[in-house]
Amino acid sequence: MKNIFWSTGTVMIMLLINWGVAELLEGKFLEYSFLIGVMIIGLVQFFNSKGGYSSNRVRLRIQARTGMKMEEEKREFNPTVVFYTTIGYTVAALILTIIYYKDYFIG
Repeated sequence: MKNIFWSTGTVMIMLLINWGVAELLEGKFLEYSFLIGVMIIGLVQFFNSKGGYSSNRVRLRIQARTGMKMEEEKREFNPTVVFYTTIGYTVAALILTIIYYKDYFIG
């Protein structure tokens, strides 16, 4: 039940962001759906991961100021229901975009 709640909430937020971007840039909803999906996948992955560039930067800055050696965090990513939902949204948006613009790609 909790997963359904998070999936539905994620899709609703993505649709709202997509609609807002389409209205702001005066374009069609479908034109921005794939791009919005890819951007949100990146955001979700960034906030659900540990280690990496940002963590190393903070760690090195603290070491430089204090002189104390700190252990490096191993890079780790924990996919959640929200991550899988954003992937599903993006794949569906890609398929719909290809179907909608098939004449442009083919002819």
